[in-house]
Amino acid sequence: MMRLLLAISTLLLFAPVARPVSADSTPGEATPRRVGSGTLLWRTAGDEGLVPAPALDTHVELRVTGMVARATVRQEFVNPATVWAEGVYVFPLPEDAAVDHLRMRVGDRVIEGVIRERAAAKAVYEQARQQGRRATLVEQERANVFTTSVANIPPGAAITVEIEYQQAVAYDTGQYRLRFPMVVGPRYIPGAPVGARGTGWAPDTDQVPDASRITPPVAHPSEGPINPVTLRVELDPGVPLSRLESISHAIHTVPLAAGRTLVELASAPVPADRDFELMWEPAPEAAPTAALFAETRGEATFALLMVMPPAPAMVASARMPREVIFVIDNSGSMHGASIEQARAALTLALGRLQPTDTFNVLRFNHTTDAVFGGAVAATPANVRAAARWVAALRANGGTEMLPALERALDRQEHPDRLRQVIFLTDGAVGNEERLFSVIRERLGDSRLFTVGIGSAPNSHFMRDAARFGRGTFTYIGNPTEVQDKMLALFRKLESPAVTDLRLELPAGSRAELLPERIPDLYLGEPVVVTLKAGALPHAVTLRGSVGGLPWERKVPLHGAEAGAGLGAHWGRALIGALLDRRHAGASEEDTRTAVIRVGLEHHLVSTYTSLVAVDVTPARPGDELLHGHALPTNLPHGWDYTAVFGTGQGATPGPLHLALGLAALLLAAGTYAIVRLERA
Repeated sequence: MMRLLLAISTLLLFAPVARPVSADSTPGEATPRRVGSGTLLWRTAGDEGLVPAPALDTHVELRVTGMVARATVRQEFVNPATVWAEGVYVFPLPEDAAVDHLRMRVGDRVIEGVIRERAAAKAVYEQARQQGRRATLVEQERANVFTTSVANIPPGAAITVEIEYQQAVAYDTGQYRLRFPMVVGPRYIPGAPVGARGTGWAPDTDQVPDASRITPPVAHPSEGPINPVTLRVELDPGVPLSRLESISHAIHTVPLAAGRTLVELASAPVPADRDFELMWEPAPEAAPTAALFAETRGEATFALLMVMPPAPAMVASARMPREVIFVIDNSGSMHGASIEQARAALTLALGRLQPTDTFNVLRFNHTTDAVFGGAVAATPANVRAAARWVAALRANGGTEMLPALERALDRQEHPDRLRQVIFLTDGAVGNEERLFSVIRERLGDSRLFTVGIGSAPNSHFMRDAARFGRGTFTYIGNPTEVQDKMLALFRKLESPAVTDLRLELPAGSRAELLPERIPDLYLGEPVVVTLKAGALPHAVTLRGSVGGLPWERKVPLHGAEAGAGLGAHWGRALIGALLDRRHAGASEEDTRTAVIRVGLEHHLVSTYTSLVAVDVTPARPGDELLHGHALPTNLPHGWDYTAVFGTGQGATPGPLHLALGLAALLLAAGTYAIVRLERA
């Protein structure tokens, strides 16, 4: 018996684990086997042998009016095989995207998606999948990570999925910036494995319980780029522009009527391997001081208001001494261009320190250390020593960010110094919520400023870490941007913040405002709030403190520009506020109930609500198997595959790791039992 167990264990260890997904099995049970270049094939247990996975084409259209963007993302799943297929694709969207529409196109027919509580939507999808009906499910894994599942794609045919979302365009230091992310980068997953519920290469762990849902398979760069994307932006800025450009991609622009511009990728399609960012700058005489957009739906009016506070006057003699703690990520995901950008940015920052300042530099990968034992005076000798230490840094290892955060945030009050923590990283981690909790617990009177590095940073983590840290987020996606972006950050760090901000409504007004607490603002940043009211008040008053002096401004709320979709934007902001309340003591069940209510009311995808579309007509014959595929992604541009995954490891899917681990345990147990029996 023990010899039989040993034989079975050996077979498990060395047998291929890829197999077809039957109508009653779960997606992700098949494991990719890469052969050749640019094609992902799957080995099945049937007579079909190697089965090509569905191919994916993505088409993006964005319409921008002022500071409101409406996007349509069209994902076409093409099944090149002779068997029925299911595709599961993990992809990014902007972290503030309000996803409110889903359409599934099958030939000439269009099936509209409906919003349901997440478990109910999943059940509807699974039932349709098993019954052979075409179905699509869109779920949210993180604020910026989503999953599209498409069931019953016929052999040699295609199913097109259209997703729509609403977004506010960011304005900072005189420039508007619109970013569309294209790839979910591999993330460092800490903790002990506990199984896998998704199709990713990492198993779920006790620290990241949904790791298998946020780690899509990654194609090796030697296979060539996959997942082509075309993108176009119809831009109506409402004002004349002095600049319009993209640092991330080459673009082609075509002037349209009424001051609008059509922006397209100069070389289309492009691989989905980096964020697309478009920047436009109003002409100096057209720089906004306030902007208002509104939409009326039923008896409610939703509005988006932006107001620029005055720039605080800098008085050199009144400059407060600073304690600046720099933290640089030198993990494997930062290998290549990212670590070069981070070193260059940090070297510039060290050069801005004044003799009255104190500072230290920390670095982290799977370990954490610092150039000095604690903060030291910014003498020329200390700055030179730190610069040499930074220049010698190389990127490798894991991303254990928690110890570095705990060391940088000391929980202390520093009445004689302005304490600022500058965190340079790509944010490629899966345990964001734990890190957010640490920031809240340990911030004290420090301020946390995040600098996102690389072609595809985890902007959800970077932006929220800065928000909870009462700082600001800077994104550097290209080496040519390092100097300009860091100089803008230095001006913010060295200028007084606008604090104690509040928006006051006229007496008797019942308008609701979000965010509930307006954060501190730094040089060049506007106040941005969204409102919901039966009718907008005639004016609101914005009050705050600028450089220690009181400031107020009365803002009229008339002459608003049309802002279609602002109801969805309001709902997305309210969901974010409800999720934040968990950190203030709100129960998980109360939060879940409230988020579901808002999601259903505004037709929004959220942590607890999903969009599902089902074709009522059965398509797949009952005797045909359904083959499931976790669609792979590109490695983000500039990343090094070996530095992230190691040699021979690759983006091995989670189920394979689990199968090999189980086989190894069985093999060890069998060997031990045989030895004992033979010695008896």
